[in-house]
Amino acid sequence: MFFVLSKIVGFVADPLVFISSFFLIGLFMRKKYKRRSFLLIAFTLLIFFSNGFIYQIFFEKWEVKAAKLLESYDYGILLGGMINLNSTENEIKFGQSSDRLLYTIKLYKEKRISKIIISGASGSLQSDIIESEFLKNYLIKTGIPEHDIISETQSKTTYDNALFTSKLIFSKSSSNRPTCLLITSDYHLRRALGCFKKNKLKIDPFSIQLTKKHILMKDYIIPQSHILSEWNVLMHEIMGYYVYSCVGYI
Repeated sequence: MFFVLSKIVGFVADPLVFISSFFLIGLFMRKKYKRRSFLLIAFTLLIFFSNGFIYQIFFEKWEVKAAKLLESYDYGILLGGMINLNSTENEIKFGQSSDRLLYTIKLYKEKRISKIIISGASGSLQSDIIESEFLKNYLIKTGIPEHDIISETQSKTTYDNALFTSKLIFSKSSSNRPTCLLITSDYHLRRALGCFKKNKLKIDPFSIQLTKKHILMKDYIIPQSHILSEWNVLMHEIMGYYVYSCVGYI
């Protein structure tokens, strides 16, 4: 039930949904002054949510700041949610969050993490693929030994990621306080970190903080359609964080 609710939240969090709602209401208003007001609201929201500079300000307030990391960790926890649902075990099509996979490989090669735990089945209502198994096979093909990769195949939500991964770690680790590094996308880190800490793991966030951010002039003055999509992701995370907080997952 909670999994279904999270998908509804994702739909409601899309700025294009309520911008379109104001626009349609305005079109069908009989009174001219009301119609003009709703259309003006729709237009204002469209300009606001398509402005790259405004989005960047909000995102910087949301993202988790980089922490001082240990030299090495027992486990690197890689969260799923980065492959296309049309992927197969032998042909994986990666999405926009695949940077988290690249950083996991880099951290392992640099001996910053001893073992990799991939957490996640499918995060979709329409698919039954086991993403963590697909990614495990992919990592093996990159040269990482199979015995250093653990696949967690039950979770469908961020809360599940934390719950089932924590159980796996405590069942396999000889240490009472194994050290863990959480590897996920920057927009998702705050909610994920809260869930894992709730499950009593000693865990640090892996976050890349850019020392230089290049902002183009068009970010200030030209509406950009892709920023609407960025807002959808960010608002979904913000709403998800506070819902998780209310139900005690964080």
